[in-house]
Parts: sequence; C-alpha cells; structure tokens
Amino acid sequence: MPTLSQQIADFLTGDIGHRISAPVQALVETAFIDTAGCILSGRDEPVTRHVLAWLDRRASKNSEASVLFSAHRLDAVAAGSLNALSGHALDFDDVALAGHPSVVLVPALLAEEELSNLAGSALIQSYVKGYQVWADLLQRLPDPLHEKGWHPTAVLGTLGVTAAICAARGVSPYIAAHALGIAASQAAGLVANFGTMTKPMHAYWAVEKGMNSVDLAQLGITASMDALDGPTGLLTALSSSRPPERERPFSGLESLRIETVRPSIKKYPVCYAAHRAIDGVLNLRADHQLDATAVKRVHVHVSPTNRKVLKYARPQTPLEAKFSMQFACASALVYGEVSLHRLSAASLSDPQVIRAMDVVEVHDDERACPLEPTFAFADRVVIELADGTRVDSGDIRFARGHAALPLEPAQVEAKVLQCVPPEQRDTAAEIVMRLRRMLRGSDRSPPHFDRGSLCH
Repeated sequence: MPTLSQQIADFLTGDIGHRISAPVQALVETAFIDTAGCILSGRDEPVTRHVLAWLDRRASKNSEASVLFSAHRLDAVAAGSLNALSGHALDFDDVALAGHPSVVLVPALLAEEELSNLAGSALIQSYVKGYQVWADLLQRLPDPLHEKGWHPTAVLGTLGVTAAICAARGVSPYIAAHALGIAASQAAGLVANFGTMTKPMHAYWAVEKGMNSVDLAQLGITASMDALDGPTGLLTALSSSRPPERERPFSGLESLRIETVRPSIKKYPVCYAAHRAIDGVLNLRADHQLDATAVKRVHVHVSPTNRKVLKYARPQTPLEAKFSMQFACASALVYGEVSLHRLSAASLSDPQVIRAMDVVEVHDDERACPLEPTFAFADRVVIELADGTRVDSGDIRFARGHAALPLEPAQVEAKVLQCVPPEQRDTAAEIVMRLRRMLRGSDRSPPHFDRGSLCH
C-alpha cells in the first residue's frame, strides 16, 4: 500500500475542479478577502516592521512578489512569509482545523500567483488541497496539539502550504511526496510563545518552510516516503502514548473537508478561544443595560485547554491582551466592544478596565465539543451585580462569525475596510474587488498598487 505521503501526492497532482462547488468557491473567496484585510491590519505592527527590515538587509535581487499590498517587492518566499506574518500579527485571521489555515495558505498562493501567473481556478484548487491535507493530518492525531504545546498553524500549516504550492506548480507525484517529507522535518511552533512577537512568526515560518520544501524537492533533495505515517514519522512525533491513525487511506479521495469544516471569520481581533465569552458579555450588557461599575463578578466557563491558552490574567501589553480572557471580557463590559482600537496601552491602563479584569473568574467546563476539540461543547457567562442580581448567558454554542453563524459578505468587506485608516479605505476596497475578479478569472492583474505603498 502506498505511504500517506504518496497518497497525498497523487491527490495533489490530480484535477479536482469538478468537485469545487459554488459554495466552496464562495468560501475560498471569502478566505482570500478576509486574509487580505488581516494582512493590511498588521502592516504597522512592530514585528512586521522588524522582519521587513531584516528581509531588506538580506534581500536578493529577485523582486518576484509584492509585500503588504504595496509597491515594495521581495522574492516570492520572503513576500509570502512576510504577508503571512502581517496577517497573523493582530490575531484577526480566520479559524478552522484547530488553527489559522487561510493566513498561511492565502499569502503563499498570492506570492506564487505573482511568480507563476496562476489562473483563479488554480488558486481555488490549490487552497482546497492544502486545506484538505491539513484536515486529514489533524484527524489522525489522538489528542489536541494545543494540549501538548504545539501550535497547529505552525505545525500542520507547514504541510498545508507545501501541499498547496505543490498543487499550484503542478509538480509530479514524486516531487510532491519528497516535498511533504522535507516539510515534515521542519514543522514546529510552540503555544508557549502566544502573546509575543514570535507567535505571528509561526505563520511566517509555515509559509517559508512550506515553499522552500517544494523548491528543495524540485532541486532533487529527497526525503523518506514514510516521513508522515512511519513509526518514526511526524504523526508519531506529535502523538502522546496513544498512537496516531496510520492505516486509514487519505481522505481527499472521499470528500472535501472544507465542505463540512468551514473556516470561521473572526469578529474580534483576539484569540478565538475568547470569542464565545465576548458574545456572552456583549449580549448581557445590552440586554440588561449593565454598568461595569455595578458588576461584582464575571464567571466565564470554557474548556480547560482554552483557559490555558488564554494565560494572561493581567496583561501588560496589547499582545498579551490578545490572549487574556480577563481583558476580552473587561473590554466588552466597559466599552461595549473588543476592537483593534481597544487593543492599546491606553485601554490596559484604564482604571475601569483594570477593575473589570480583576473581577473576571475563568472556570473549566469539561464537556467536549465534537466539532472543535479544544473547545467545550458550549461556553457560558454569568455576571453577578453588586445588588445580588445574577444574569446568565446560558450555553453559547458558537461565536458570531463561526461557520455555523457566518458573517455576511458585506460584513466581511466591512471588516477589511476597518483594518486600514479612513483615507485608505478606497484602496482597500479596490484590493477586495481585484481579488474577487482574480479568483473568478476575469482579472489577471495582481491585487497590489504600484502607484504607492500602503505602508505608512
């Protein structure tokens, strides 16, 4: 029986155009547009600036692809990697498969499009194939990666990018199998670095290592055919005492996972583990006209894994605030919003926010969610007021923007426009329009602006 790498390689080199339905086309289109907004939102983050300066110092003469939708250009691998970093810098990018698939797949494919002038249909197929590989590998692992300290975006995202680029380039099954094996030796990223500049570097490295793995395989570098499913392969390395699923055939031949496990668009620019609770606080605040100063205690019930991920009870920086349930609830309670504007040093020093963070208590809910293993079946928020009143959100099954409660296309485009200053919103709207036309095959011009940089 062919190894898993060989089975995946056959899938990557086949045509699945007939399996791309109109709903799948629309999902991928939304993923590209939402990721574009996230790339724009992170342009001015310190980590983006630092890495851009580092790349400029070591840049080759190749100017293959644009960065940050601007006139600035780098080689395709560097451009795709930096755009992924910018897209993940504010943790506003979409969520699925226990991680952030689009923030690595989309930048890699946009860079490859500029390098190879890919058709829109090729971009769609390549995204779906990368997504499928990530989903299949995730299903084979016995325990959530987060619980062992692995960040799936960095680990499985590296394989997803490798798969997507193999598909985009139309490499042979032989090359694709070796590229996957090369990528397997480079897949890494730690949850311990959440709340620091290293966290968005996970997206950078997933793109860099994925694209480089394909380049190396095309140059003749070899890898083991059982680097994924062998007794000493990646799946075993990522598993605990329980063995991974090695025997099942690759799932891409049966169904496309994106049809049943769709990306969820983030409504709030913080870790997705806090989104259900944010909705709960906002709903209770609006329904009961709550005054933050009258709140005695906020009880939030989430899964043990998500409680550990949201590890900063008293965040000191906006980066830490993105991984703080206390800040998420406090911002929702005090300001009635959790937005890019509120993720600031000013908010963290606001006496009302400090007081509100101090009254938030996070409790474990052991009910497992069959759709999102790191989540509880439902989250819950209970707020106690100084006068003894208790208000209860009840079970919150999904957050707004989840695939089960999707944002409308107009809401996604509105999110993109909020990711740039008011004076640049016409330009951002044009990026959205160009992306739509490119993916639908009616415009082959890249969605960036030679007339001037969007960086400022």
